[in-house]
Amino acid sequence: MNEEIKRSLRKFYRNPSAMLGLILLIFFILVAAFAPLLAPPQIPIDPEIENMESMISQLEEKKDPAIIDDLIASFDDYYEFTYGFYRDYIDDIKNLKSTLKAYQSTKSEKNYNKLIEQLTPLTEDYILDTSYIENIEKNVDKPKELNAAIKDLEKAITSFEKKYDIAIKMSEELDELKTKKSSVDKFLPAVKSYFKKLKKDYIKSLNYDPYIMPIITYESAPVPPSKEHPFGISNGRDIYYGVVWGTRTGFKIGLTVVTIATIIGLFIGSVSAYFGGWVDEILMRITDIFMSVPFMLSAMVLTTILGTGLDKVMIAMIVFGWMGSARLIRGNILQAKNDQYVLAAKALGVPDWKIIIKHILPNTIFPVVIQASMRIGSMVITAAVLSFLGVGAPQGYADWGSILNYARNWILGGSDSALQYWYTVTYPGTAMVLFVLAWNLVGDALRDIFDPKLRG
Repeated sequence: MNEEIKRSLRKFYRNPSAMLGLILLIFFILVAAFAPLLAPPQIPIDPEIENMESMISQLEEKKDPAIIDDLIASFDDYYEFTYGFYRDYIDDIKNLKSTLKAYQSTKSEKNYNKLIEQLTPLTEDYILDTSYIENIEKNVDKPKELNAAIKDLEKAITSFEKKYDIAIKMSEELDELKTKKSSVDKFLPAVKSYFKKLKKDYIKSLNYDPYIMPIITYESAPVPPSKEHPFGISNGRDIYYGVVWGTRTGFKIGLTVVTIATIIGLFIGSVSAYFGGWVDEILMRITDIFMSVPFMLSAMVLTTILGTGLDKVMIAMIVFGWMGSARLIRGNILQAKNDQYVLAAKALGVPDWKIIIKHILPNTIFPVVIQASMRIGSMVITAAVLSFLGVGAPQGYADWGSILNYARNWILGGSDSALQYWYTVTYPGTAMVLFVLAWNLVGDALRDIFDPKLRG
């Protein structure tokens, strides 16, 4: 290993604040990685699924062959209810698909009428959603909207066909399972495997989002910490669950926003500094315009326009978060582009893009990386503020800002004491402060070690 790197690492490990930041960062990484174990998602389970799971446990415990017949009957009933209509209507769906393709190729009135004729009974029987036929009929004279409606229908048909394939596969495996019912020892491992696939497909069909905090009660008043809910309940939702899964949200927001914004900033700043002249002038004036708008205000306005949702929040922060990286890398490249190794590469006829990527950026990018590590915390704070104001993460999403939003009516406490509902703010607030502190401490330590101006 290079002696300079060894010396830098030793300096990093001897820095108390750097080690504190690293320990905190490792702690949050572990919490995020093991969130499903620390706060298991409360997935709504069908009573029939629970009943089958209970019978499998009884079979494993008692080894009673009579349970096998009950299990097989339950599987048959569940299969018929869940997968049966996919087999019953697959021919109608295939005919609809054929007609849809014919209409797309000809756009004739005859094929349009045939499409509507075939689609109508499928929507009336609730095989396909009525919105598909409504969108097609409503937009028949609007080509752009009609194409979008047809694409949605295509996706629905494809989804139905995939579920039909699953239905066939589950049927074949159920038939295979029935051949082993004469022996408990042979049947037990096979039924466990089949049930695991059945339950997995059921959960997948729910489109369940583990980031949605479970509703514990419909009472709005906070509930103090207890054995079942160690951080208490705020706005009917479990604070502990939100804090744990909010760690993942924090990493998702911080890393995604900073990475993409930094890449955009690197591109704009590198092109601006390397080519100079009118290119530099135009790009820097654009950068100045973006920098003149307050970051929080601009992110709030854009999020309001785009709508609530974590992806919308990240887009808003990326749009107004790249300028610092662009300015920093521009300054570094302006100093480096006249160095001998760059001039030599130009003299050898190396393409400009290769000079920037291969020769200049590796020697100028480190300050940008340090800056990026310190910006992760600020991006998480920004996202939390947007959620607190109600324009960030959707209702119920595991986000520290959302949990604080639930607590805003209780921050001053209740009638008994000003600190009566302290837990609604303390736990999410502490998690957010420590998360931001971890990134800032690590970033500060890296800057102190690698910045030539600060070296001892």
